[in-house]
Amino acid sequence: MSNVLKISLRNLSRQKKRSFLLGGAIAFGVLIITLLNSFTAGITDNVKENFSGIFGGHIFVSGSVVTSSGKVVTVIRNDALVEKALEPVKGYIRSVHKRSKVMAELIFASRTFIQRIDGVDWNEEGFLDSIPIVSGKLSGTVGDLKATLKGKGGRQAIILPVSTAERLGIQVGESLLARFSTVTGQRNVGEFVLVATVRDQETFGISNGFANIEYLNELLGLSDGEYQSLNIYLKNMEDIDFVAASIYRKLKSEALVEPRLNMDEPAAGKDGEPSPSRRRAMASLMGGSFFGNSVPEPWKGTKYSVVTLNDLLSSVKDMVKVLNTVGFVIFMILLGITMVGITNSFRMTIRERTREIGTMRAIGMQRRGVRNILLMEAFFIALTGALIGLLLAGVAMLILGSIPFGSSFLWIFLHKGKITFSLVPLDVAINLAVLLLLSMLAAWGPARKASRLEPAEALRTEF
Repeated sequence: MSNVLKISLRNLSRQKKRSFLLGGAIAFGVLIITLLNSFTAGITDNVKENFSGIFGGHIFVSGSVVTSSGKVVTVIRNDALVEKALEPVKGYIRSVHKRSKVMAELIFASRTFIQRIDGVDWNEEGFLDSIPIVSGKLSGTVGDLKATLKGKGGRQAIILPVSTAERLGIQVGESLLARFSTVTGQRNVGEFVLVATVRDQETFGISNGFANIEYLNELLGLSDGEYQSLNIYLKNMEDIDFVAASIYRKLKSEALVEPRLNMDEPAAGKDGEPSPSRRRAMASLMGGSFFGNSVPEPWKGTKYSVVTLNDLLSSVKDMVKVLNTVGFVIFMILLGITMVGITNSFRMTIRERTREIGTMRAIGMQRRGVRNILLMEAFFIALTGALIGLLLAGVAMLILGSIPFGSSFLWIFLHKGKITFSLVPLDVAINLAVLLLLSMLAAWGPARKASRLEPAEALRTEF
């Protein structure tokens, strides 16, 4: 076997130009597929992380109760059951935060605009670290803004998307009114002071404002200790589905729970409208009821809902699948072209080495040895090309990942204003295995033909 390896490596060095061209083609294919796979994986992680900053978590537990008048109210009044459901997965959880939500009519001067407002705890949540601040109070730094929010000025502070502020014509430091319904259906008005604007993502249908949860709960008519949603951050986003399933099972064993989102259900119907389960998931996350104005069957106590970031980003996941599929198709096309090149190259090699092969057979080399020499040549060409492709991909990732994009509208795909690449070892291993297998299959026919040459006939051959 050692002689086979030595002869294979020697033959590659004898045909440097041919080996370089074949290896270069393979390296280019590996470069493209590795960059694309790492890019889409990085985008997925960034989108999840940025959306978790906007929505305030990875998993969202909300509750609804039916009042004596038959109205559905979104509220969690006793979170002992929820806390009990979190106990089995406590080791997976990074932090837990309470939030309330409302769709408010913002009023400034003669202008109005409907905006979703999330009530957050300024002292506990770190969402400002993941949302790009466009303008802020004082010097405009995140540090000064945090100090403002945690001080006396934080009670009536409000942070709005920059597009909303522009529509209203309001500047940082000015006051505005917010008009909305309480949880029991009464109209209420609160006064807020704009302390900052943030980059939003209206392209994705997401536009959030943020206010003090204590002040917002008072305006909503919620009592002390009540809130609308428990937002859970995990240590690892890969555990989202597992942890959500555990929480769902625990809640379901002791209370009413809304069915989880059916991931097999089409995202939209024939009319283009979201499917029923997706409407319920979005209603739960937005702070609305699961059923709108109608209650099919009133219930007693609290009915819970468990929604995850993965449920909400199914369209992004579909986009990533499409990109990965396109990348794999391109990779296979490049491999197909390269495989044809390998086959033709080895046919020429056999033609040029016919007498050499005859000599090796005449001095005792078995047919299997001749075949293995050519297969090992194909293997080493593919392996070397793949390693060079991976190295080039790593260099390209470092260069592209160092380019700052600032707080552009693409920030939802970026991490701190930069592209990130996430190299998935399993994808690399699969691509490498496919490449090596196809390369050796491409050389199999010529190698088998070479091994069947008769020594005497091969030695008499002249070109």
